[in-house]
Amino acid sequence: MIPDAYISHRTDHRLRIKVPSKKKDYEYFQILYQHLSEKKDIEKIEMNPLTGSVLITHNLDVDTLISEIQASSLFVLKKPLLDQPTLHKTIREQFKGFDNQVKGLTGGSLNIGTMAFIALAGAGIYQIARGNLAAPAWYTAFWYALGIFQKSDTEEKANTE
Repeated sequence: MIPDAYISHRTDHRLRIKVPSKKKDYEYFQILYQHLSEKKDIEKIEMNPLTGSVLITHNLDVDTLISEIQASSLFVLKKPLLDQPTLHKTIREQFKGFDNQVKGLTGGSLNIGTMAFIALAGAGIYQIARGNLAAPAWYTAFWYALGIFQKSDTEEKANTE
């Protein structure tokens, strides 16, 4: 039976294909390597049978390469399930919804970031007024957590593009 595969990454000169059902099947990846190495314009082939992954560096039109590989009958390319929600995406969508509600209630003059800034600045002033200068409070930890969360979102978007 021909295994299903999908393209997990693609640029003009790189193509990563995953064959999940063939993970740890060293013999299959050896056959795949031999077949791909016969093609001219393929500069480099990196196989990782442990993850079921093939990385191809090439000088071909990527669509032409994909067609040639599919013709080999070593696997059937399926459309990837790229829209599976990650935890990060789920949380981000919840915050977007809440942010839109805040914007709607305030006529667009406030959003979550502005509200967080006002609340944290006020809490900081309150803590200073009470003489609590020793250590960051819980809200500081949450603020840093939000900053890290937002930064990871930017990195996640960059990695998927």
